[in-house]
Amino acid sequence: MSTQENNTLKSQYAEQVAADLERNTVEQERIRGEVASLQARLSGLEQDHELLVGVRAALGGTGTGTRTGKKSPAPAKSSSAKKPARQKPARQKAAPLTELIHEYLTEQSEPRTAGEIAKALTDAHPDRNLNDNLVRTTTERLVARSRAERSKQGATVHYTAAKQDDSASTPATA
Repeated sequence: MSTQENNTLKSQYAEQVAADLERNTVEQERIRGEVASLQARLSGLEQDHELLVGVRAALGGTGTGTRTGKKSPAPAKSSSAKKPARQKPARQKAAPLTELIHEYLTEQSEPRTAGEIAKALTDAHPDRNLNDNLVRTTTERLVARSRAERSKQGATVHYTAAKQDDSASTPATA
């Protein structure tokens, strides 16, 4: 094999490795975004669970036939050592993303896009890993809970805080 063929083969391998590294980096970022979105969804579900448990207690129901997340930690002491480790990261964060978005929208006088919300929250909370898709998904959760409203102008979607978010969620829960 000549030196020129060796250099050509070496450069082809170098290009392939560079392309593989780039694909790997892009895939890591994509998965990080999905994980962040899933963590936000889990946080929202945990909040909903706590709210529903509180409503059930206020209604005086024991809920013996219902499924709750609190039944499994009590009998299994071995898993209770794992539970605080899972809960600590959620408690260390200042506020759930749904609450940050709702507070931001409440303070705004005009509708905002998911990109504008993400930029504002990233500026206000640089320690949080926020992207437009995560903010859009979380804001859509607020829309589904009637805590925010969506309006479209062409292909652009704008969000505002709902005018009466407390009265809309109470009857649906009861």
